[in-house]
Amino acid sequence: MLVGLGGNNGSTFTAGILANKLKQSWETKNGVQHPNYYGSFTQSATAHMGYKHDPKTGQLADVFKPVSEIMPMVNPNDFEISGWDINNRNLFDAAKNAHVLEPTLLNALKPELEKIVPLPSILNQEFIAANQEDRVNNVFKGTN
Repeated sequence: MLVGLGGNNGSTFTAGILANKLKQSWETKNGVQHPNYYGSFTQSATAHMGYKHDPKTGQLADVFKPVSEIMPMVNPNDFEISGWDINNRNLFDAAKNAHVLEPTLLNALKPELEKIVPLPSILNQEFIAANQEDRVNNVFKGTN
């Protein structure tokens, strides 16, 4: 559950998870790109676990294991993503508005992103930027 699901970060995060889950590839000006979790500590980092003795050479070799194998955690591809936003547009429209995804990737993910619509949110005008006021159409009525 993400607060601000329909914003730039929420829609980009969701698209990244879906691109990995669906094994999407997309064209960029530098060639074909494939999704990965290289920037994710839990998915790509390793930890030194100790040493392994090689009986043939008598040498010690470092032993590393992926963090994801040491600590129990969910694979990001298994995430079920939902959340709240002050705007009710689906995540395809939100991601399109954010202008951070390559058009070929965005269009490939369109069917999945269109299915995701943020839940209504609460709003305190003091905590949003002035340029966000025109986005507000998905909030609960009432007072604090």
